[in-house]
Amino acid sequence: MWFKEHIFILYLMGGISLFLFITTVVIVPLILIHLPPDFLINIKRKKRVEKIHFTIHILLMIIKNLIGIILVAAGVLMLILPGQGIITIFIGLILVDFPGKRKLVFYILSNPIILNTINWIRKKNRKKDLMLFDTKKHNS
Repeated sequence: MWFKEHIFILYLMGGISLFLFITTVVIVPLILIHLPPDFLINIKRKKRVEKIHFTIHILLMIIKNLIGIILVAAGVLMLILPGQGIITIFIGLILVDFPGKRKLVFYILSNPIILNTINWIRKKNRKKDLMLFDTKKHNS
């Protein structure tokens, strides 16, 4: 009875679930592949801010943060619905700017299951593994 009365909601939930699943299957691996292997180590990455106008820089930062928030929300939904929930949350956290972001991302990546999954995706695309620490400093 309830299903017949709320058929639109069921179709909507199914459509959203399918959309999130397909999106994460395509977008999440693309982002993981394009991360530099030293993403967590190289804190002083080159900034391209000098080359772009301040207004454009702010607009790009807002867009990046909005995409990150959407991915975190979608990842939380995917913990219940089909999709790569934890990895999607991780990608969203990488995009969003907030204090303590690096520590949180490092903590999440210190989970071997998550790191191995990310590195498996990267290896399939002939990319180097993500590094959690600087091997040059760590080995000396």
